[in-house]
Amino acid sequence: MSGARAVWVRGGLVFFTLVFAVLGAYILISPEGFFGWAWVNLGMAYNPHLMLDYGAMNLAAAIPLGAAAATMNPVFVRSALASFAVWAVAHLLIHVRLRSHLVAHASIDQANLLLCLLTVGAVVPLVLLLLTFGGRAEAQRRERMRAVD
Repeated sequence: MSGARAVWVRGGLVFFTLVFAVLGAYILISPEGFFGWAWVNLGMAYNPHLMLDYGAMNLAAAIPLGAAAATMNPVFVRSALASFAVWAVAHLLIHVRLRSHLVAHASIDQANLLLCLLTVGAVVPLVLLLLTFGGRAEAQRRERMRAVD
């Protein structure tokens, strides 16, 4: 992967690395502060163990995303983006399923905004993943693989 595709993919990986690292650190430092947002707690009971686990998971997820951005190894980049996309799509579907809880504890506008942001967060890693396939470098790699066979 090279050229504009690589720039977009690396930029996305760096952005998501920073989001996960900052969010993870914030949750570990202030789990009650994070949980205090209506679109996070959805009117449910606070569980410090789950919040701290979620913060640690976010911080840990920043590592493969950052390493993929640093190395731009195609297998590593695709693995990091695929695992992030699985989480992002699942996260979106969870919030869609629990939308009634969100609307009950926040405004409809806030609920819709959150779902829009989560949709973007689910689509972007999928688009970045698609960008890692195709292009001149991918065609050359396939040609080399055929030559070896």
